[in-house]
Order: sequence, then C-alpha cells, then structure tokens
Amino acid sequence: MVETSNAKLLRTDRDELYYHPLGDLLFRMYQWKRLRGAIKRIVRFLEPDSFVTGTTRRILSTYHAVDVGTYSYGCCLTPGYLPRGVVIGRYVSMAQEVSVFRRNHPLDRLSLHPFFYNASLGTLEMDTIESFPLEIGHDAWIGQAARITPGCRRIGVGAVVGTGSVVTRDVPDFAIVGGSPAKIIKFRFSAETCDRILDSQWWEKSKHECIQHMKDMTTSLNDSESHPFL
Repeated sequence: MVETSNAKLLRTDRDELYYHPLGDLLFRMYQWKRLRGAIKRIVRFLEPDSFVTGTTRRILSTYHAVDVGTYSYGCCLTPGYLPRGVVIGRYVSMAQEVSVFRRNHPLDRLSLHPFFYNASLGTLEMDTIESFPLEIGHDAWIGQAARITPGCRRIGVGAVVGTGSVVTRDVPDFAIVGGSPAKIIKFRFSAETCDRILDSQWWEKSKHECIQHMKDMTTSLNDSESHPFL
C-alpha cells in the first residue's frame, strides 16, 4: 500500500487538515473492503468538518487515486464516488449528483459491452480502453447534476459549470459554462484581472489568512480599487 498525493495541489495541506487520533487506524483498516462502509461512517462522525477532514482525503488519495485539496467540499469527498485519476484543487465547490466519466464505450469494436474493456469485471487481465485523468482547478464551482465527459481533461481555476451542464471539452480559467453540450457564456473577469488572480495564487493561503481580510473577500472586485491579495 503506497500513499500518493498531488504535490502541486496538496503541498501545504498537512498543517491545515484535521486528523482524529483514531484516523491512522481507520485509514489502515480501510484496506479491508468489507469494513469500508462502516469506516466511512465513523470517519464522518469523528471528522465532521468536510472542509478539513484529513483522514477522508488520505483514504481518497491512497485507495481511490483521487486527490482533493483543503477546503474543497461536496460529493468529491465520498470515497469511491469519483473515478480514479481525478485531481481537485483547493477551495473547490462541488454540488451533489455530479457525474464524472473518464472513458467511453468502444464504437469501433464488435461489442460495446464492458466485458471486453473493463478488467474489474474479471473477464480481462488489463483494461483495453484508456481512462483519461481530470483536473479541477482551485476555487472552481461545479453545479448540481453536472456531467463531465472524457472529452474534458481540465476545468480551470475559478471556473463555473452550470447546473445540469454536460461538459464535453476543457473549461478555461474563470469561464462560466452551461448547457448541453456546455458552452462558454462569459468570463467572470477581464483578461487583465484573470491574470492578476492567477499570479496571486491566493488559494494557497489558509482560511485563517483569508478571514483576516474578510471585508475584501466579501466585496466585488468590480467595486474595489484594490485587493490585498492581488
């Protein structure tokens, strides 16, 4: 059993996350699949603050190959819900019933059935269709019941995916997309402001650092002459 994590997204997380004293034991017990349902319930009880639950994130990364940054929340924190290879940044808001698909059925083969491409069903030694990774950038917002298909490999920093949207291609930083298939409706800010936000990398700051500037964090950038993080 080897623990993995995405250093780019999670490098500052250890000091911000909460690990219950029993977390390490529960993490190790999670390797027994019959116990997983009970362990998930116990971890939720012991670490109820989903924004900073460390044991859940450790389980996700090691056993499910899904990395979730600090303060991100939603269905992404349910172990086994998202497919392997999904990486989620910090401060991401993910609503319920979001579906993520990382591969399609093979249209050019005799059969479309997963017996012939999915090794987990026991009919093959190895998968015969590639599963594509997905990165969801920091501070993105994924709306209720959005569908993310294999054609999308990246949802950008600060991007918004509308409720019920079907995302078939990459979403640029700070873009608002919606519809089926999802199309760009507009960008949240001007190109200059987007560049300033990306350069600032404010999402690497802790919640406590941000709270010290609550007035600025709760004011529209359009109404503010300056921001301490930009």
